[in-house]
Amino acid sequence: MEITYRQEGDYLIPNLTLPKQPKRTYTKWGEIRRAYLKNHCLVEYNLLVIKAGLTAHLNEIDEQAWNMWDTIMEQLKKQRPAPPQGTMEWVQFMNGLRSIADEQVLHDIIYN
Repeated sequence: MEITYRQEGDYLIPNLTLPKQPKRTYTKWGEIRRAYLKNHCLVEYNLLVIKAGLTAHLNEIDEQAWNMWDTIMEQLKKQRPAPPQGTMEWVQFMNGLRSIADEQVLHDIIYN
């Protein structure tokens, strides 16, 4: 690899750029993982940025998290009878299931 330089006053500055990142497709879970890495695992975060692997990592985590979340929601719906649809009790019930699924995904995938 040949490095080129540019003149900045009395100094030669290397012309370095980061490699191209893959297209960003991650959503909620990828963004939560990015914030977690940046705030709590800075070395891992910086290594992923330097190696141009951050976006790919976040896309993968996002996909895994959504798959796990869908699976958990289906299991919870089978285990617990839901109140009649369209009622406030149903909305509260579904919000409770979503909270359970969210917490499990956070614990098992995002913060690991």
